[in-house]
Amino acid sequence: ENFTPIKVDIHCQIQGDVVLECINLDESMEHEEMLFRVMFNTAFIQSNILVLGKEDIDILWNTKDHYPRDFKAEACTLAYPSYSFF
Repeated sequence: ENFTPIKVDIHCQIQGDVVLECINLDESMEHEEMLFRVMFNTAFIQSNILVLGKEDIDILWNTKDHYPRDFKAEACTLAYPSYSFF
């Protein structure tokens, strides 16, 4: 299967420990389901990108089969002197 990357511009300042959760909202936008969660520290971002493979991402135990083996999440930032922008 071919998958199309999804890009989201968050436009917020980050520094230090970061938790990024990807959720799915139903059509009424009342119920949410967590798809996966990524935790990292901005000190580990090199060249303004952090690539995390499936084994690096917190995925709900009952949804692991929904993701291909080569699934990855990329966190891209804009570098500034003392913080990063997402």
